[in-house]
Amino acid sequence: MADTLSVSPRPVFFEELDLLKLHELGWTYPHCEEPLLWACNKQYFYRGQLVFEAKGANLYNDATIEIKPGFESLTLIPVDMDEMLRRNKDILFLLESEAIEFIRDTFIDYSLASKKFEEFKANQLDYEALAAAIEKRTKRKIAIVKEDCDSFDLMEESIAQERGKKRILATKIDVFLASFSGGKDSQVVLDLCTRSLPPSVFEVIYSDTGYELPSSLDLYEDVKRHYSSLFPGLKFSTTSNHAPVLSYWDKIGTPSDTHRWCCSVMKTAPLYRSLKASGSNKQAKVLTFDGVRAEESTRRSNYNRIGKGVKHSTVINAHPILNWNTTEIFLYLFTHSLPINLAYRFGKARVGCIICPYSSCWDDMLVSKLYPQQLSPFIERIAEWSEREGIKDVENYIRDRKWKFRASGKFLTIPTQVIFKNSSANFFATVKGGKSSIIEWLKVVAPLTCIIEEERVYGDIKYKDSIYSYEITGTLSDYSFEVVGLKDLTLISSLKRVIYKAAYCINCESCEIECPTGALSVFPTIRIDTKTCVHCHRCLNFHDKGCIVANSTSMTTETNIKAKAGIDRYNTFGIHEEWMAEFLMSPEDFWENNGLGPKQVPGFKNWLKEAGIVDSKLNLTNLGKSLSQIYIDNPEFVWSVIFTNLTYESFIVNWFVQHIAPGQLFDKAYISEQISEEYPGYGKRTVDNAISALFQLFKYCPSNSAFDLASPAEGKMFKRNSYNDISADALAYSLYKYAESVGYMQFRVSDLYDVETKHGPVLEFGIGKIEFEKALRTLNSANNRLLIAELNMGLDHITLRDDLSTLSIVEQML
Repeated sequence: MADTLSVSPRPVFFEELDLLKLHELGWTYPHCEEPLLWACNKQYFYRGQLVFEAKGANLYNDATIEIKPGFESLTLIPVDMDEMLRRNKDILFLLESEAIEFIRDTFIDYSLASKKFEEFKANQLDYEALAAAIEKRTKRKIAIVKEDCDSFDLMEESIAQERGKKRILATKIDVFLASFSGGKDSQVVLDLCTRSLPPSVFEVIYSDTGYELPSSLDLYEDVKRHYSSLFPGLKFSTTSNHAPVLSYWDKIGTPSDTHRWCCSVMKTAPLYRSLKASGSNKQAKVLTFDGVRAEESTRRSNYNRIGKGVKHSTVINAHPILNWNTTEIFLYLFTHSLPINLAYRFGKARVGCIICPYSSCWDDMLVSKLYPQQLSPFIERIAEWSEREGIKDVENYIRDRKWKFRASGKFLTIPTQVIFKNSSANFFATVKGGKSSIIEWLKVVAPLTCIIEEERVYGDIKYKDSIYSYEITGTLSDYSFEVVGLKDLTLISSLKRVIYKAAYCINCESCEIECPTGALSVFPTIRIDTKTCVHCHRCLNFHDKGCIVANSTSMTTETNIKAKAGIDRYNTFGIHEEWMAEFLMSPEDFWENNGLGPKQVPGFKNWLKEAGIVDSKLNLTNLGKSLSQIYIDNPEFVWSVIFTNLTYESFIVNWFVQHIAPGQLFDKAYISEQISEEYPGYGKRTVDNAISALFQLFKYCPSNSAFDLASPAEGKMFKRNSYNDISADALAYSLYKYAESVGYMQFRVSDLYDVETKHGPVLEFGIGKIEFEKALRTLNSANNRLLIAELNMGLDHITLRDDLSTLSIVEQML
C-alpha cells in the first residue's frame, strides 16, 4: 500500500470516522483504543483495500465522502495490535537501537568536547581555526585528535582513522535539550532520550506559542507527570514570548508561506532566550535533539543528521529519527504504550498551530470543528482586515486560504518609512516614524564616537582600517543619517540593516539570541553593551533587512513599485532563442535587419534592458559587449547570466522563482489568481499578458539552459524544474549578483536555502545542496579562486572577493 502511493500510512481511529460521519453512512465500528484502518493522505484502507476517500474539506465545509463500491455497509474490526507489533518487532528494534546509539554517541562526543574546551583554551590554541586553515591549504579533511600526555594534535582524518585515533570536537555545549512540541515525533525523541541519557544531563522545554492546540497543552502536562514520576531529576519548563501572538499580528501581519515569522518570534526566540548562561546575559550554546524527519518535506530530506547553526548560530540540531517514516513513529508509540495527542485520533496528520500558512484545508476543517473557540480570534482578525481592504468575498478569501499568500504586512497601516538615496560619494538615508534609538543600534556595527547636541548627533565610525564621519539630524523618530565618503559595500549593508532595525524594531527578541556574547538585550528596551560587543553582526545578518518586521512591512511596497514598472512590458512575447542569438552575434545592425514582427520588437527591447544587455537608449552595456563575444563559444553561460539578471529586474520572472518551488505543479490560471490577489490593482488582461510572456520563455528559450524552467505535466499543468547542471562560472556570477543586491560579500550556504531568502542561485535555479557544494568546491580550488568556500567541520561559509564584481566574472571568461 505505502509502496504504491509513496506515502507511509497513518492509523485511523474511531474519533476520525465519527467526525466524518461514517456511522451515519452505514458503517459499523467499535469505539476502541486501537486503530480501525489506515490512511494515506485522504485515502482510507481497510486490510489493504481502498474503501473510501475524503475530498473537499475546508474551514466552512465538511469533507465529501466517496465510499468505494462494495464497501457501503462495512463492519470494521480493530487492528490486532499484538500481531502487528509482533510482525514489526525486529524492524522497530533496529530503528530504536540505532537512534539510542546515535543520541548516546552524540551526547558523549559533545560532552567530552565541553570538557576538552577548557583544555584547548588552556593550551592557548584555537584548534578548530588551525584545522580549518590547514584544510583550506591542503584541501584535505583535518581532525583534532588526543595524543599521549593529554596533548592534542592535528592530522588528516584518514590517517587518524588508520591509527585508531578518535576525532575530538572543540565545541562547548552548555545545555542539552530534548525538544518537545506536543507532536508524535518529538514525543518519540523525548522517550528515546530518557532511554539513552541520565535524566540530569538534559532538560525538556515546551514553547507555548499562543497558537497551541489544547490537546498539545494537555499532552505536555501528561508527559511531564509521567516522566517526572519516573525520573525526578529530569527538568521540565515552559517558555513563551512576553507578548501575545495576536499583538504581533497587529504589528507584523499574518504569517505567510513566504514570511513565516511566527516560528522565530513565538517559539525559538523565547526558548533559547530562556537559556542565557547562568550569571550573565551570554547566550548558552545548546544541542537540541529534535523530531525533524526527512519524510515531512523536500527541504528536510536534504538535512544532515547533525546541523550546526541551522536556525540559530548558538544551536546545534541533532535529528535521531531523521529517516523514520510516519508508520514507524506510531509503531513506537504503540509498542511503548505512550499517550497519543488527541488531535491525531481525530485525523490531524501533523499537530502544530491552531492556524498556519503551511497547514491544509483539511487541517482548517478539523480545527474549526475541534477548537472553534481558540481559532475564532484569528479568523475574526483576518476577516476584519479583509473587509477593510475591500476584499469582495471575504468568506471565499478565508475558505480558500488566500491570506497565506500575502507577501508581507499587506493589511497593515504602518507610519514608519525608510528611504535610501543613491550617491556615488556618501551614504544617505531618511527615517520617519522610527521606533527605537539609531545611536544604540549603531554600536553593533563597529567602534564609534558619539557627540550629542540638540537635534544633531555626530561622530566617527572606525571600520576595518578606515574612519568614517557620520551625522544624524532631526528627532529620535524622524531624522536623516549620512556617512561621508562611504563606498565599502559591506559597511553600507550593515548600516542599512541598522537603520531598518532602529526604524521598525518592536522588541520581538528574535535577533537577541544570535548575540554570542550577551552584549545585546532587546526587551524591554534596546541595550548594547559596548564592552562585550565583538561586532560580529550576527544580530544584523540573521534575517533579510536585519529585522523581521522591516522585511514584512516593506516587502509589499517594494514589490508593488517594481510590478508597476514592468508587470506587462512584453505584449505576451517571451525571448526567442534565435532572436537572442541573432542579436548577440550582430548587435550593430540587428534593429535594421531582423525577423521580428512590429509587436514583438518592443517586448524584446524590454527583455534586453532587464537582462542588462542594453541601456535605456538601446546601446550595448559593458555586460552586453562581453556577452556578445562569449556567446558563440559558451551560450549556456550567457543564458545563465541573462536568467540571473531577469530574476532581479523582470517582475514576472522574479515572481515565478519566488513563488513556484522546484517540483511544484502550476498552470496559467493558478499564477494569474495568485498575482491578482497579491496585486489587486491590476486588471486580468494585464496580468495574463505577463504570464503569457513567461510561458513563452518556457517554450522558446533553449531547453538545455537555465531557462528550462518548466515542463508539461498532466493536463494543462506544468512542473517547475531544477537546473543542477549550472556551470561553476555561472554560479559565481549568480553569487556575486546576490552579494551586490544585499551589500555584503560573506554569507552562508544555509542562508541561500532559507525559505525567506529572496534572491540567489538556490532560488533562481532550484539547485540541490549536493550539486551546489560541489560547484563551490570547484570554484574554491580553481586557479583564479573566484571565492573561498569553507564547507568542512560544520562550516558552510562563502566569502567573495572584494576586487571582483558580476562584470569581472563575465570578463574573465574572455
